[in-house]
Amino acid sequence: MPLKGYESLCKEHQERIVCRDRGENRIYRAWNSDKCRVTQYQIDGCVIQDTGARCDFLLMNEDKRNAYLIELKGSDIEHGIDQLEATAKRLREELSPYALKYRLVHSRAKTHAINGTKFKKFCREHCGNGEFIHKESILEERI
Repeated sequence: MPLKGYESLCKEHQERIVCRDRGENRIYRAWNSDKCRVTQYQIDGCVIQDTGARCDFLLMNEDKRNAYLIELKGSDIEHGIDQLEATAKRLREELSPYALKYRLVHSRAKTHAINGTKFKKFCREHCGNGEFIHKESILEERI
């Protein structure tokens, strides 16, 4: 079910969905080869307008009941994780019928952050079944 009160940024059965911040080179690209019903929303500054941590985009595969929280981040991946978690918490009710998937596309991550406690803990909690994927610069996947 699409987010009430917000218009999707993509067409209902769009085959290629791109999430990208204006002027940035980090890209999330989803391939909807099964032509499922999909919706895409800008979270930061649109769905969630007040201050506080929030991720950049939400992509929902309505047919497969998957919700992808997408953060396009510089090198501060720990803050990116905070943004993903905060958005999941804020949209918990709307996303309850969906399996949550966390996506973090970052520029060069600092070694101490990748090896840090927060990142490792998030991975332990969310890395099963492709629930959390992070990649540098461009992340592409079939949804």
